[in-house]
Amino acid sequence: MSRALADVVAEHVRPGRRVYLGNFGAQLFAVGHEMIRQRIRDVDVVIASGGLLMDQLLGAGVLRSATYGHCWSPVGPAPAWNFRRAAQDGDTRVTLHELSLGLLTAALTAGAWQVPFMPVPDLPGTGYLDEDWSRGRLSSVDSAFGPARVVRAERPDVAFVHVDLADADGNGVIRGPLGEVLVAAQAARRTVLVAEQVTDAETVRAAGISIPGLLVDAVVESPGAVHPDGAVGRYPRDVEAYQRYARRSATADGFRRWLAEEVL
Repeated sequence: MSRALADVVAEHVRPGRRVYLGNFGAQLFAVGHEMIRQRIRDVDVVIASGGLLMDQLLGAGVLRSATYGHCWSPVGPAPAWNFRRAAQDGDTRVTLHELSLGLLTAALTAGAWQVPFMPVPDLPGTGYLDEDWSRGRLSSVDSAFGPARVVRAERPDVAFVHVDLADADGNGVIRGPLGEVLVAAQAARRTVLVAEQVTDAETVRAAGISIPGLLVDAVVESPGAVHPDGAVGRYPRDVEAYQRYARRSATADGFRRWLAEEVL
């Protein structure tokens, strides 16, 4: 049976927990906004496609740390203003661990395999090594097979995964790119499907199962879960909403007013 999003967030998202907010290319604004409304603090978020959702969680004071692939606006030219202000002001209250999508996928794979780290290709000449963008998530090891760069395993306490279709048994269909989402569901201690539509098992099987129910602990039916982002085959990105957010969040006071009016 599908559960209410507010109840699932209250159960699984608490201070000090690691929360994966998927998927790459599908920002789960419905989950992030519910976290904000419940006044949850000190969350360690794992989010490959950070974008403006991560920016909003930063501005609302939800995060203790973020392990992320990027934090930017896909509708420009406009930055993610809260992220930019924190960087320019030298604000270190939220610890930021930046990883490429490949590094993050490897970290989640290590978590799924229950090993402490995963060997990854070296990235000489990049900020990942020269400026420690990952903030301690990368290291090097020696072995009988030679030295290797490694990334620390990532194992979220809960993974929220966006799917197009789900059935009552937790089988889910993803219509967009899979990216790192399957290994995130395997790595997480609990997995929640946030579905555009909950339907019968026959329909889900016919569409092709992307996430098997044996990995899933709860299903939430939440049409429009990634709005103002777009969902493949469901609704387009709301460019006007992105532009409005960029204008209003350009100042800290403007962001607070936007938050009060459009989320709280």
